[in-house]
Amino acid sequence: MENKIKNYYKINEVEKLTGVPRSTIHFYLREGLLHPPIKTSLTMSYYDDEHIERITLIQKMKNDLKIPISYIKERLSSHLKEYQSHPDFMADLPDNSNHLDGVRNKRKNEIIDAAIKIFSNKGFYKTKVKDITDSLEISTGTFYIYFKNKEELFIEAIAGIVENILGSAREAIKNEDDFVMRLVLRGRVFFEKYSKYAEIMNQLRAEMTRDSEFFQNRVKQIYHELTKPIITELQTAMDKGLIRKTDPDLLAYGLTGLIETMSFRMTVDNSYTFDKIQLFLIDLLTNGLPLFKDAQHEKKVISFVSKYKKSKNEQTMPVK
Repeated sequence: MENKIKNYYKINEVEKLTGVPRSTIHFYLREGLLHPPIKTSLTMSYYDDEHIERITLIQKMKNDLKIPISYIKERLSSHLKEYQSHPDFMADLPDNSNHLDGVRNKRKNEIIDAAIKIFSNKGFYKTKVKDITDSLEISTGTFYIYFKNKEELFIEAIAGIVENILGSAREAIKNEDDFVMRLVLRGRVFFEKYSKYAEIMNQLRAEMTRDSEFFQNRVKQIYHELTKPIITELQTAMDKGLIRKTDPDLLAYGLTGLIETMSFRMTVDNSYTFDKIQLFLIDLLTNGLPLFKDAQHEKKVISFVSKYKKSKNEQTMPVK
């Protein structure tokens, strides 16, 4: 069997990774549920990735599925010999064990990156945990070390994308003081990232329409994080008199929606470049549209909108 074991852990690290106390780990060893660790001295042993995966699997079978230890032992014992037959088992043993956080973060990011690709291709509901683990050639036990379920992974993947967008925007504007140029740079960053993550962002919005309070709350939180820096930027510009006062929250969402919609427009055909679209948006925001013929026309439209809003509110009022 090919030796794929690369990461080694002390017993205290195994406890942190699995949430299982060492007394239970030693019990599993005595019962033959785990292959023996590598002993480097009388008081020092190193555990590997297979130990982590197997302990996680045992805990899931025992606690979640209520399977007796005797049955788990019977099912797992047939696989122990192959783990003990790895040649040159100590070849990659690290000089120290301070690599724990780095190893965990690296594996977790690998799972997230793989999930983003598969979610984008298959959609959230058609994607199975096994699709993700198979693409990385890891066990489902490894997956559940890092994530409780597919939903948690999806939300964390989206949160990572949003943080990537925000971080790239911060980097792009850090040396720019001009308000308009900062908006232009933010727009470019959003466009570049939207082009890369368009499909999974579409799935994120779709989740808001489903009957899931967890998803709805997390989606709202993510969009709030995405627009919060823009709201702050707009409010500052209003306070300085650079733009007229209006609702900064609505304006931030409006600008984000415009960039997102125009980014989608570019995928329809090759009629526009993003440079041309940005120039169009700058003109639209700067000069606006001559909507009203005169003051009377403006009053008529505003009156209609106000009456429509009042009518909709009355329709939704509960009957006493």
